[in-house]
Amino acid sequence: MKKRQFFLIIFTLFCIATKSHAQWEAPVSHYWEAKSYYNPSFAGAKDQISTTAVYQYQRTVIKDSPQRIILTANMPFDFLKRKHGVGLVVYSGNIGSLRNSLLAAQYNFRQQLGTGMLNIGLQTGVYDLSYDSGNIGIFPDSLQNSNLQNNQQLNINLTKKQVADISAGISWTGNRFFVGLSIMHFNQPLFYTASDSGNNFPNTSTDSTQSQIPRSYNFIAGYNIRLLNSLEIQPMVWVLHDENQTQTQATVKMEYDKRFSGGITLNSESDYSVFAGTTIQGFRFGYAYTLHNKGIVKDSHELFVRYDFTIDSFKPKMKPHKSIRLL
Repeated sequence: MKKRQFFLIIFTLFCIATKSHAQWEAPVSHYWEAKSYYNPSFAGAKDQISTTAVYQYQRTVIKDSPQRIILTANMPFDFLKRKHGVGLVVYSGNIGSLRNSLLAAQYNFRQQLGTGMLNIGLQTGVYDLSYDSGNIGIFPDSLQNSNLQNNQQLNINLTKKQVADISAGISWTGNRFFVGLSIMHFNQPLFYTASDSGNNFPNTSTDSTQSQIPRSYNFIAGYNIRLLNSLEIQPMVWVLHDENQTQTQATVKMEYDKRFSGGITLNSESDYSVFAGTTIQGFRFGYAYTLHNKGIVKDSHELFVRYDFTIDSFKPKMKPHKSIRLL
């Protein structure tokens, strides 16, 4: 009983966390379907092979709206009488001519703890940061003023850079409860930006700036409440924090007969998402619509597909044969 009260207190505190702003790691609506992307300790945490694809499209008031794709695949395995997990993560984010991508491998050590499993994960990969050189139109008060005569041009060049990226996490998973904490971009990869401008921006001419991917911390927790034999309510919370910003999402998800699901998510910027999903022949599909009340993003559309299958699917099946004595 004390254990449940402890987790309930943590859940409540994170639900009332402070307001957030833009971050390097923008959140997705189906964060519980992409747990291994944010926390490598969830790689292979289930006794099956899991593959997930998440696509997010954000409508904004500017051209070339942001798009993001997250692909994950992971599986458990046994070695030296110990349980382990391995995984693969592929990420691609496009905002105009900006192209960021990540390819990473994951390892997870699993140990029985109480009624569940303690998972300790490590992720190593390569971030590919690329920006196509070109002119960007800068409009004074561009979101409020539509007078195009005040356009100013700024040339920005970001040297293509590949940097190593390291993340780590820990989690505990049980039959009805899971909780995890991770550190993304633990090594805070460095890269350089360079800008060259015209007469309108004399202070930025031939200026070079060192920048870095900020270290971020992720907390996630969820619990399954069984109302009836086929109906479950699954409250979840997800918190993303970096050096000076915090974002929180609290979700109430309902699932019926392990086939149909739906619910709502509220976040700390007063945005909200509604989502629904279904399972067809082992494939789980879902869609989420998010309405943004602040910033240049009007709304977001998100799709995900997931397919899980057992490891036995790859094992050769014994073919029936007849004994020669019976012939």
